[in-house]
Amino acid sequence: MVSPLDRLSYAARQTARVAWYAGHYAAGRRLMKPMPKPDFPVGPTPGRAELTAEMRALFGREWRDVAAGLFPAPRPLRPEPAEFLRRSLLYFRDLPQVDARRHGTLDDELPPGTQADGLPDYYRQNFHFQSDGWLSDHSAALYDTQVEVLFTGAADVMRRRALAPIANWLTDRNQRDVRGLDVGCGTGRLLATLHGAWPGMKLTGIDLSRPYLDEARRLIGRTARVKLDEAAAESLPFAEASLDLVVSSFLLHELPREIRAKAIAEMARVVKPGGLVVIVDSLQKGDRPDWDGLLDLFPHYFHEPYYAEYTAGRLAEWFEGAGLQPVSTENAFLSKVAAFTK
Repeated sequence: MVSPLDRLSYAARQTARVAWYAGHYAAGRRLMKPMPKPDFPVGPTPGRAELTAEMRALFGREWRDVAAGLFPAPRPLRPEPAEFLRRSLLYFRDLPQVDARRHGTLDDELPPGTQADGLPDYYRQNFHFQSDGWLSDHSAALYDTQVEVLFTGAADVMRRRALAPIANWLTDRNQRDVRGLDVGCGTGRLLATLHGAWPGMKLTGIDLSRPYLDEARRLIGRTARVKLDEAAAESLPFAEASLDLVVSSFLLHELPREIRAKAIAEMARVVKPGGLVVIVDSLQKGDRPDWDGLLDLFPHYFHEPYYAEYTAGRLAEWFEGAGLQPVSTENAFLSKVAAFTK
């Protein structure tokens, strides 16, 4: 049972989090040069008041699920205060270089395929104009701050909406019998959330970035229930029908069409009949027609080479084409949470 004090504690933590990152966002806008207006048609966009209201509604939805006992209240996933502040300083120190890439005055794009590291060409890019792409400890230390600033403190709550369909699926299942996989786990935010909510699950996170996997290890801590491995989404190192649960957050829009199709086919291959696949990713065109302009603008402002093609498609069609059936879909602020079963 949750108490009024629990609700106040949740509200205070989330409010402080949003205020912290919204402050970073406002400061960053003052420090960076304005981008030129796009030279292509842009659909309708919401105002700041509407975006804020939708974010608040998302937090309210999460609290109602917590109060109903669907899953526990989120535990803080952050480093010690001194490290937290250090990462904030790193973020602001890196902004001039991000800004230079945005305006084409810093040409340090990671050259595809020039290093004998086994990484695919599509992966070796400065996604989001971030320094070093996905390929350094520096990038891994910056990434979570960068994403939370972009979404003004709502990135984690969007990821956590994956818990709702998982909780419903877990009814009458023993979590200790569940073997799960996070595809493209990055710094481990969703993986840590799953482990915190259901510590009995046996989980694996795979990613192509060794520095990001190292960051995930620091976040999750030492536990025999979570394993982290280097692997590609389009070639999962698991046997057919060997996993009960597959999740992935904010990965598919970073993949070119043919690689994304292979990754979806791999998720469908490794999940068991009756198993669950849950995807958290960006909205797509038509999910919120009055917000479609945001999807037009995002690749213009944030180096997303495959995003426009992703937003023009439909998650449900892609996964149904791979042999999975839709269970639920939820718009969660700027993201969409879609669950499928086999």
